[in-house]
Amino acid sequence: MIMNFSNHFYTGFTFILFLMFFTFRIVAISANAPQKVIIDADIDSDVDDVGALAMLLNLHRAKTIELIGVVVTSDDPFAPVCAAAICKFYGLSEIPVGFLKNQNDLKNHSKYTKFIAEEFSAELKTWQDAEESSTLYRKLLAESPDESVIIVTIGHLTSLQQLLQSERDQISNLNGKSLVHKKVKQWICMGGQYPSGKEANFYRPDPASTVFCVNNWDKDVIFCGWEAGNPIITGGSRVKENLSELHPVYRSYELYNNFAGRQSWDQLAVLQLVNSTCHFFSFVTGNCIVNSDGSNSWENSNTGKHRYLVLNPEIGVKEISSLIDRLMIGKM
Repeated sequence: MIMNFSNHFYTGFTFILFLMFFTFRIVAISANAPQKVIIDADIDSDVDDVGALAMLLNLHRAKTIELIGVVVTSDDPFAPVCAAAICKFYGLSEIPVGFLKNQNDLKNHSKYTKFIAEEFSAELKTWQDAEESSTLYRKLLAESPDESVIIVTIGHLTSLQQLLQSERDQISNLNGKSLVHKKVKQWICMGGQYPSGKEANFYRPDPASTVFCVNNWDKDVIFCGWEAGNPIITGGSRVKENLSELHPVYRSYELYNNFAGRQSWDQLAVLQLVNSTCHFFSFVTGNCIVNSDGSNSWENSNTGKHRYLVLNPEIGVKEISSLIDRLMIGKM
């Protein structure tokens, strides 16, 4: 009996040790897991959205981040197909692409989306094949661990507003605002002008969505303003010389302005995901105030939930431009 008890005790103790090791192993793996990211882009009027998406896909392939979804907030019907084609070119067609579908008037106005959609294959054949943007948002968040997702918006905020206003459904028993509060770690927003001004993502075409999102967001926010990305020029000769003519990023910049270079508003927001670049920037803490016309101002406050980005004057813009070009090209 004593021998049997000892054997049972030894077996049980060994099993407990195994469970402890397995649990610690899972925690360690989770701690080292790449940051989950959703990008919300108006990939149509400007080409910096393509540059930002290229950066994310290269960071994903390098396992620096995990890009879990692409939300396209645009009225260009070729925009989601363009985004899906770029993802597929990078061998990442499994990344889902959503689209803001409930719009009355879709029109192709981009210099590049239709060409990219037609020249490169994609999992989506038309915009109708994409999932509704707020539905995709809800699915991606519901499937993610708590406080594990960073949302990066580089366009207007209609899809994000619809997520926040969404009701509980078969995807999650939480409404949109509660789902965001539970699952999202941070929002990085390319929008506004600081300390005050009027910038396109905030006022065009849906300033009401900006007012709603800023006023109803209760987690950490970093705003990357127009003034920060404006002096950083990328997408010029380095992209032309280092990418194939058959690359969708090459073609996008060629079609947009034939590699004349372009401001890096959207790429600067993505750069916030790269920890090694934190010395490039400082941040002002306070509250972003958005008016009904989309113009914004800033209220300094040590207890504010918002921060806006300021370029470190000791870091030259050419150094930042070079790094962004390398991340776009994939030479990291």
